[in-house]
Amino acid sequence: MAGPPGAERVTLIRHAEAGDDAPSDETRALTARGRADARRVGRALAKRGVRFAAMISSPLVRAVQTAEIVAAAVGYRGRIVCTPLLVPDADPRAVLALLRSLTDEGGAALVAHEPILSGLAAVLLHQPRHAPLRKAEALRIRLPGGPAAKGVARWRIDPSTGRRERL
Repeated sequence: MAGPPGAERVTLIRHAEAGDDAPSDETRALTARGRADARRVGRALAKRGVRFAAMISSPLVRAVQTAEIVAAAVGYRGRIVCTPLLVPDADPRAVLALLRSLTDEGGAALVAHEPILSGLAAVLLHQPRHAPLRKAEALRIRLPGGPAAKGVARWRIDPSTGRRERL
């Protein structure tokens, strides 16, 4: 008998530090520090054997660049899908349908912004609120009953050290 539809392992990753010198918020690119933090988090994920069946990103430049750096570090060879469902002020509940459409052969990485990520974490964990993710932070949530069931926060990766902290 098949399990519930959708990804059972979701890793939320906030974009790394971006500069303020772009003509618009949508085109802000990562700083040198942001690229280093994204590499550190990507290497930490790879060191722990984390692999993804899908990588989905906000279309904003800083999120796409973070996704590309993490993808390279973990050896992800698929297409990074960009969706407006992950822009900063999007409705986190709208992401549930996206997660239900995925299979869990390696889980999914969602690379985006605040406040969408903390909102999505709250929805997945069935909590009223979740603390905002730090820039370049990764948060793993297990969804044993699928995206509609109550999830469990498993661990996070500190972007400044690359260390995993069990939750």
